[in-house]
Amino acid sequence: MNYHNITFVIPTLAAGYVLTIYIVLILAGRVAKMTRGTSWRSEVAESQSKP
Repeated sequence: MNYHNITFVIPTLAAGYVLTIYIVLILAGRVAKMTRGTSWRSEVAESQSKP
């Protein structure tokens, strides 16, 4: 491996890693918002409260 470009490779890999983590956290937040009202506990509570 040519070690002359290592000063460019390390920051590029670090930026890619940070960007990947950022995207995963954004997607996890969206999924949490979508499923917040439809948890199994709320469904059980609604079914028990109906006569």
